Amino acid sequence: MYYKVAVSGSGKVLNVFSSEELLTGERVWLKWRNEKVKGYVLERSFSHENEATLSERDGKSFLSEGHVKIAEWVSERFFSPVGMVFDLFFPQGIDDYKEEVVVSESPFLDFDRMTLRDFLETFGEKALKEMVKKGLVRVEKNFYVKEPRPRVKKRLFLKKGISEIVREHLTVKQRMVVEYLQFNDGVPLEELLEDLEVSKSVIETLQRKNIVEIVRSDVLPKKRRILRSGFKENISRENLFFGPTGSGKTEALFELIDVYSRKGTVLFLVPEVSVLTHTLSRLKGAFPDLKIGIYHSYLSRARKNLEWYRAVSGKIDVLLGTRSAVFVPVKNLSLLIVDEEHDESFYQHTRPSYDAVVVARKISEVFDVPIILSSATPDLWTYRDAKEGRIRMFNFRRRFGNLSVEVVDMRNEEKIGSFAKKTLDRIEETLEEGKRVLIYVRRKGFWGRVQCEVCGYVLKCENCDVSLVYHSDTHSLKCHQCGREYGLVESCPRCGGRLVGRTAGTERVERELKRYFPTRRIARVDREVVDNIMELESYIDKLIRGEIDILVGTRLITKSLSVPEIGLVCIMDVDSLIFNPDYSSSLRTFQLVVQALGRASRGDQGKAIIQTYNPEDTIIRKALEEDVNGFYAEELERRKALGYPPYRHLIQVAVKSKNPEVGKNSLTSLKEFLKGEEVLGPVEHWVFKLRGFYRHHLIVKTEDLERVLSKLEKALRILGIDAIVRVDPPTLEVSD
Repeated sequence: MYYKVAVSGSGKVLNVFSSEELLTGERVWLKWRNEKVKGYVLERSFSHENEATLSERDGKSFLSEGHVKIAEWVSERFFSPVGMVFDLFFPQGIDDYKEEVVVSESPFLDFDRMTLRDFLETFGEKALKEMVKKGLVRVEKNFYVKEPRPRVKKRLFLKKGISEIVREHLTVKQRMVVEYLQFNDGVPLEELLEDLEVSKSVIETLQRKNIVEIVRSDVLPKKRRILRSGFKENISRENLFFGPTGSGKTEALFELIDVYSRKGTVLFLVPEVSVLTHTLSRLKGAFPDLKIGIYHSYLSRARKNLEWYRAVSGKIDVLLGTRSAVFVPVKNLSLLIVDEEHDESFYQHTRPSYDAVVVARKISEVFDVPIILSSATPDLWTYRDAKEGRIRMFNFRRRFGNLSVEVVDMRNEEKIGSFAKKTLDRIEETLEEGKRVLIYVRRKGFWGRVQCEVCGYVLKCENCDVSLVYHSDTHSLKCHQCGREYGLVESCPRCGGRLVGRTAGTERVERELKRYFPTRRIARVDREVVDNIMELESYIDKLIRGEIDILVGTRLITKSLSVPEIGLVCIMDVDSLIFNPDYSSSLRTFQLVVQALGRASRGDQGKAIIQTYNPEDTIIRKALEEDVNGFYAEELERRKALGYPPYRHLIQVAVKSKNPEVGKNSLTSLKEFLKGEEVLGPVEHWVFKLRGFYRHHLIVKTEDLERVLSKLEKALRILGIDAIVRVDPPTLEVSD
């Protein structure tokens, strides 16, 4: 029998002979080109050409025919190598937890299954070969994990009230434990250590501070404690939960988890790990009896493999994960949830590229499982499908908190440094009320660029076509693309004129605020300060405890930050977002502003300020009115007229080369192959030079994606072009 086998880590599909019947989706190992490679069985082949030799197989498949269909569809839909897509279904290192098992196929044998080692010790290798040949037994690979032995559980309880604890000086991990116990008091100690991946020393320190206590108890799990939303609607296969922050979307999702976790496993996707940890605490508190698994990139290899095994074995009720969790082949999937479904983090830009939201919708279709997409500012594909009836829309209204938004026209206001005087007055008023202030700044660094005031020359990185950012902390110029640092330059290298800083970054704003409010505690959060997204939690904790009065940050601070103590949100330099050279800049700016304003609507009376030189801009006007429907109607009309998603598909083809002419010429040749299609470019990318390579790209617009991608694949192969291809990307920024 011959089979088509996709080769791991590539787009190659080989024709392979097997004397045994192989299973769809089964992993096999082949001898090909003097190497041992892993592959995935696609289907039976009618060709009798043997391109590789089968050397090993799992003997069972962890993937169903549905998963194989999804993998092939993702490969075609996103122009991603099929073998690389199949690799996404398995965590790295899973074969370290593999064992071979001999399974009886005959009622006359006195065993059902036994490990290969035990079989060989009992019957010998010769007997195994004969029994396999006669079909009496088969050998399959299985994965194993060591489950903890049942015993009297040590349970962890808070000893102090939250009002007392907030005055304690605690580390990030200690804070994580306290927040977790707020929702899950009395949780088994081992469960907490596993969920938060903290050491016992963290617990011991909290014990010495008399904040927690450990009690030995074997009591039954507590009953479910649901956050009642009154949501009693029947859902369709595809659904959109649409409404602003504080409208009850999360509570309604929890109602559905209560129902569908009784039918199978719920897959719950969130965009960031920082969002995941907060969601996990709430889930554990609402459903203390549910087995909840987590799956994300910051897990240790051993933990990730354990969570994967539990999910594919049907040993959990909810799998909570980030983008990559969409490919976990969950057993008995009952419901899919994608929270903050508009977030760009769901799109993987590097190969194999894919959009996890689109993949989740395909999984819903293939396995006929309901899916909930939830957002205050949905993706345009989702919103249009909902408006046209392909997705059922549930509208949620804000139930608490009033948001007052003030637009400050910087053309007419008295300015003090980077701020309007009115903005500084509002900050002072908020602080006097005992509230916290959140300030969003687009750029990190002190000055966004350094420019000659005589000739206008801008200092740029030698490796990248981007302006250098001045950092006052290190007194250096830094490229935020390749990371290269340069010493300070005193005068313009072109004319010798005086160099001045332009466009304030987070460092500059932080320094100004410390000068204006010297007695206040001011902190900054950006990628220069926070290497790991998990570190953001420590700043949030300090904000809640009152150890930070003003928090300055980049986009990091706008993502699902839930702090009722925030009384004012300031958005600086919104104009640079609006006029970014990207087809999606309008939508991205609107979503960011609405999400940022949502951070101010968590309390009873939130306030926000937007500083702009373009107060009449539709994006700003619609955002401050929270008129999502109005803005989306205009944006859809604009995109329809211009032929952009969601009305036509957009394919971006990018190349990089040491010689700029080589890249441009290769894409020019490609455009000739694509004659008859609507092609924009090729042109220099707006970040033309990056890490020593020159970058060009072209855009193809089409309604017939399958046909054009097939034509593109053939053209790239004939021309020998190594290109980055992305289908319907949320932005045209090219990853390195």
